[in-house]
Amino acid sequence: MTELARIQQAFMALLNGTDQDLINHIAPQPGLDAEHRALIYQNAYRIRLTKVLEQDHEMLGRYLGDDLFDDMVTGYLAQYPSNDPSLRHFGDKLPHFLATQQPFSEHGILSEIALFERQLLQAFDAPDTKRLTLSEIQQIPSDLWPNVVFTLHPSARLLRCQFAAIESWQALKHGDPPPSPELESERFWLVIRETDLRTAFHPLTQGEYQCLHSMEQGLPFSFVCETAANIHQDAEAGTLAVMQLLQKALTANWLSDYQLP
Repeated sequence: MTELARIQQAFMALLNGTDQDLINHIAPQPGLDAEHRALIYQNAYRIRLTKVLEQDHEMLGRYLGDDLFDDMVTGYLAQYPSNDPSLRHFGDKLPHFLATQQPFSEHGILSEIALFERQLLQAFDAPDTKRLTLSEIQQIPSDLWPNVVFTLHPSARLLRCQFAAIESWQALKHGDPPPSPELESERFWLVIRETDLRTAFHPLTQGEYQCLHSMEQGLPFSFVCETAANIHQDAEAGTLAVMQLLQKALTANWLSDYQLP
């Protein structure tokens, strides 16, 4: 390791509060001593990372309130110090943190709100590609349809919610109190960047979610139909449901391409 790299690592350890050894190598100057000068950098760094989480997770912050949000930031910084050149990815582990660390893990809606907000960011940042059209798939020979593999647009994200995460996010966005976090049954969503570059989210049925999940995994059309057949307990009804979903996905520009073996 070069001397510059060693100093850089020591400086990051100082900012993250994991190692204070660099203080012993700071040249003395009139005024503040080395400890207080280092503390200025530590506080500025923490404030910058806190602002990142505030901006990326605005509705989560409203749901938690100032005190709990500060507790979350403190715990998250201690467990997941920033190690990526881009601050855009700093909060990627936040849903996992909220799902596994008390007291936040006692409220499952928190990790779901955080995951939803991460997916909105990921959808916005995803690479752009063309959108698959109906005229393109009409060129597929009928005998090859069982082996067709459809590709979701790179910005598409599937979300399965056990709590009223998105409903609460919407309420907070409009300045309304969030509803009860409890749901009678799971809800399913598709997050995507639209053709006008806005991020959006669409409700799905459980069957639509499972079929799109099969497409996301790269399964051929025949397997997607089999998934739907198991849901509807009928092969013909399953195939019809997949064809309706395919038409819906093409109209809404959720697909980007298809492959044939």
